[in-house]
Amino acid sequence: MATGSDQHFSWDYSERSDILNIHRAGKMTAGGAELGDFTVDFDKGGDVVGVEIMNASDFFSQVGISGGELATLKAAEIIVNKRAAYSLILVKLFLPQRVDVIPLPAPIVAEAAV
Repeated sequence: MATGSDQHFSWDYSERSDILNIHRAGKMTAGGAELGDFTVDFDKGGDVVGVEIMNASDFFSQVGISGGELATLKAAEIIVNKRAAYSLILVKLFLPQRVDVIPLPAPIVAEAAV
């Protein structure tokens, strides 16, 4: 299990449940949207504050990251690229030997967030 936090994000990966959670530190969740194996959490203003990825080892194996590597995670962040009508969400993983930035598979429509 990899767990950690810094001043910006907290994260937790459980090999047993194969779930990766990343949450913006100090931000409360007011609602969420499920997209298959992904849950995106929003605050009252509609900003993304958290991501949960179920079957994380399957998802990340598509970009060459194994479940074993997820268990050695040093840090994780959420990057939100806001566009006019939608937001792209990327997950930044700090692994022992490298840093990877992986997009979630679908954009989030801004109206769905509120």
